[in-house]
Amino acid sequence: MSALDLSPLNHRAYRKLLLAMTLEAQRLELLLAITDDRNLQDQIITAYEAELKAQGITPLRVRLDPKRPSLRAALQDLTDQTPALQTGEPVVVTVLNAGELLGVRLKDEKSEQEKFFFSLQWTREALQAFAFPIVLWLPDAIATRLAQQAPDFWSWRGGVFEFAPETRPTPEGQPDGQFLRPMPLPTEERPQSTIPIGDLEHQIAQLEATAPDSPLLITLYNNLGDAHANQYTYQPALEAYEKALTLATSKVDVPGQARSLFNLGKTLSRCGRPLQALDYYQQALDCYRTLADHRGEASVLNHLGIAYGSLGQYAQAIEVFQQSLSLMREMGDRRGEGVTLNNLGSVYRSLSQYHKAIEFYQKDLAIAREMGDRQGEAASLGNLGNAYLLLGHYRKAIEFYQHSLVIRREIGYRQGEGKSLGSLGNIYYLMGQYREAIKYHQKHLSIARETSDLQIEGGALNSLGLAYFSLGQHSTAIDFYKQSLAIAREISDRQGEGKALGNLGNAYLVIGEYREAIECHRQYLAIAQEIGDLRGEGEALGSLGNVYHKLTQYHDALEFQQQSLAIARKIGDRQGEASALFNLGNALARVGEKLEARQSYETARALFAEMGLEKEAKYCDEALHNLGNLSSG
Repeated sequence: MSALDLSPLNHRAYRKLLLAMTLEAQRLELLLAITDDRNLQDQIITAYEAELKAQGITPLRVRLDPKRPSLRAALQDLTDQTPALQTGEPVVVTVLNAGELLGVRLKDEKSEQEKFFFSLQWTREALQAFAFPIVLWLPDAIATRLAQQAPDFWSWRGGVFEFAPETRPTPEGQPDGQFLRPMPLPTEERPQSTIPIGDLEHQIAQLEATAPDSPLLITLYNNLGDAHANQYTYQPALEAYEKALTLATSKVDVPGQARSLFNLGKTLSRCGRPLQALDYYQQALDCYRTLADHRGEASVLNHLGIAYGSLGQYAQAIEVFQQSLSLMREMGDRRGEGVTLNNLGSVYRSLSQYHKAIEFYQKDLAIAREMGDRQGEAASLGNLGNAYLLLGHYRKAIEFYQHSLVIRREIGYRQGEGKSLGSLGNIYYLMGQYREAIKYHQKHLSIARETSDLQIEGGALNSLGLAYFSLGQHSTAIDFYKQSLAIAREISDRQGEGKALGNLGNAYLVIGEYREAIECHRQYLAIAQEIGDLRGEGEALGSLGNVYHKLTQYHDALEFQQQSLAIARKIGDRQGEASALFNLGNALARVGEKLEARQSYETARALFAEMGLEKEAKYCDEALHNLGNLSSG
C-alpha cells in the first residue's frame, strides 16, 4: 500500500511524518506515531521505509523488550550492533512493541508499562547521544498514559502523527447467506487479539485489585471481548463489552462508550441477533455524532444497514447506507464509498432487483481497481458473480468467480479463496453438476478448518449436505446438516441454527419423514420470530406450508403460504413473493379454488419473468397447463 492509498486524513499525516523524518535524518528527533490498527501500522512502515531508501536514508527497526522496557537500552543495543549508526550515516529508527506493554503481566509493585513511563522521564537527556530520528509507534491507550505519566518526555516530542483505522473490504457472502460486507472499525471482520484470554483476565484482576479506577480497564475489557469473539465464545465476549461500557459510562468516557456499544452491536449481529444489535448501534451512532467523528458515524451506519438487511427491513437499510455514502464522499474516503456501494448492491440483490445490484457492484469494482485494492477487487467480482448467478447467467457468473479466485490466490488470502471455491460449488450445484460441486465445497471446508473459521465451516457443511442430497445420498446429507447445526449451536449463531434446521426440515420432507420436517421448521420459525428475522420467518412459514401440502392438509398449507406471502410483500422480497404465490397456487388448486390458483400462478410468472428467472417462469407455465387436470382434495 502506498501513501496514496490512504484515506485523506491518514495521507496528510503520512506525508507530514515522512517530511519530519527526511528533514532531520542526521539529528535526534522524537516522532510519535499513534494508531490502534496493527495492519495499517505495518503497511505505513513498509511504505515509508521504501521512500527513505529511495532517498539514500537507511531505515532500521528495533523492538522494545517487555521484560526490559527501556527505550534508551533498546537504542543502545541497536547502535552497538549496527555499523551505519556508528559512522554517522543518515538513518531513521522505527521503535516497535510499545503496544505489547498493554499485554504484560502486572507485578506486585510496578508493571512493566509503569516502569517504561518512569524510565522515559529521565531518558530525555540520555537520548541526546543518538543522532538520528526515532519513530515510536504507540497504540492510543499507551499514548494517552504516556502524556499523563511522562509529561516531560511528552513535551519533548518533535511531532505526533495520528492514523485512524482504514476501512477494509471483507469477503462477499453467498446468495442465500449473510450477503452484506461490513466496513469494520477499528478491527477486522473477526476481532483479533494478540494477547491470550488468560493473560488478559489476569491483567484485569490485578489492575482491579491495585488501581480499580484505571481507564486502562476499559481498553482491557474491550480487548478481552475481542479475544472471546474471535473464538466464537460470544456470551463471555458480550459480558466483557458490557463491563467496558459500564466503566466508560461511569467515567463519562464518550469514545470508550462508543467503542463498547459498537462492539456489543457487532457481536450480537455475529451471533445471529441483529434485532438486539439495533439499539446498541443506534447508541454508538449517537456517541460518534456527539464526538463529530464522521468516520465512526459512517462505519456504524454501515453495520446498522447490515442489521436492517438481515432482518428484511430493506427500506431502512437503504436509507442508512445512503447516509453513510454521503459521509464517505464528504470525507473523500474512496474505499469507504466502495464498501457502502457494495452494501447497497447487496440490499437490491435481496430485493431481487438484480440489474440495479449489478450497477452498484460495478461502481464498487471500479473504485477497487482505481485504488489498486486487489482484495476489494476480488470481493466485487465475487458479488457480481452472485448477481449473475441469481439471474440464471451461470457461465458469466463462473467467469467472475474464477477471476476472483485467481486474485485471492495471488494475494494469499486463504479465507477469500475459500469463499470463491464455495461460490463455484454453489453454481455447479445449481447447474446439476453435483459431484463437481462437492469437489469445490470440500476444498472450501478444508480452508475453513485450516483458518479455524467455524461459521464458514458450518456454511460449507450445509452446502455439502445440499449436494449429497441431490445425489440421493440422503443419510450423508442429513449428517452434514446435523454437523452444521451443531456448529451453529456451539457458537450461538441463531440465524445459522435456523438455516440449518430449515435445511434439515427440507430433507425430511423429501424422504417422507413429515413429522420430523414439521418439528425442524417450527424450531426455525421460533428462532426467526425470536430474533426478528422476517425473511427467515417467511421461509419457515412457506416450508411448513409445503409439508402440510404433502400431508394433503391443503387448508393448513394455504394458511401458511398466505402468511409467507404477506411477509415477502412487507419486506419487498420479490422472489420470495413469487415463490409464495406459486406455492399458494398449488394449495388453491387442491381446495378447488382454480380461478384464484390461476391468478396466483400468473402473478408469480410475471414476477419471475420480470426478474429474468426463466426456469421458474416455465414452472408456472407448466402449472397453468396442468391446472385443468387437477382434482380438488
